[in-house]
Amino acid sequence: MTNNKTVKEQFDLTGKNVVITGGSGFLGMYFAEGVAEMGGLPILIDLKNDSVKKASLILKEKGFDVYGYSLDITSPEGVKEIFEKIAHKHTHIDCLINAAAFAMKNLREGGNEFFAPFEEYLLSNWQMSIDVNLTGTFLVTQTVGKLMKNAQKGSIVNIASDVAIISPDHRIYQPNDQLGYKGVDFNTPAAYSVSKAGILALTRYLATYWSQHGIRVNSVSPAGVFRDQDPGFVKMLSSRIPLARMAYPEELKGPVVFLCSDASSYMTGTNLVVDGGRTIW
Repeated sequence: MTNNKTVKEQFDLTGKNVVITGGSGFLGMYFAEGVAEMGGLPILIDLKNDSVKKASLILKEKGFDVYGYSLDITSPEGVKEIFEKIAHKHTHIDCLINAAAFAMKNLREGGNEFFAPFEEYLLSNWQMSIDVNLTGTFLVTQTVGKLMKNAQKGSIVNIASDVAIISPDHRIYQPNDQLGYKGVDFNTPAAYSVSKAGILALTRYLATYWSQHGIRVNSVSPAGVFRDQDPGFVKMLSSRIPLARMAYPEELKGPVVFLCSDASSYMTGTNLVVDGGRTIW
């Protein structure tokens, strides 16, 4: 990184390979699109091969180059095998975006047990959240970190959450007769908050651990992202956000690209909060 680049040049990702776990997911697709728009090559990692193929096709139809690999990130053997292929095919990884999360899978599939009250919460779902959100991130980052350490450069962006910083507001899920709000049949489980808080600790640890090897490690903590949720829920949540609305997924592309790029070259160990001001109340 030289200090005579223009701002436009600093944000440019041309020639950079960017691995995105959860790359065919709702937010992962937006991250991939943002990377591609700035000239980078998104390399999608996700569990289901069909989802990876579909996401890759959508990006290619928009005129972007993209590669995709199916992988269970909780499998040490699988992580080793796939990243050996990636290293052979692409020679270098410039940025890793850890976006895979157990929560999004269950929100899409409507798994009621995922949203069970804490008193009845299944150990299996607790463990799955830890396995995917934390252990999977650990395994992938450990493997990619070795490659970046050999190259003496790289940027890692971990996707955390506003509920890694504050508690979920349980009131937004519960009925409120005075407001005519019927409530919703979902919530933010403790397992999600705990695993995302762990991501923040891992980010700080690795930022200091790899600081002498040219590797920067930062995180992004978004608030709730609009995705056609129940109108009453959207209203309840928005009333607790200073900007009075949920985030649009497009609004997360810029912060993630920023942390991948040289525009954030003097940032490491930072948690970039993108929450409409929610955590300041």
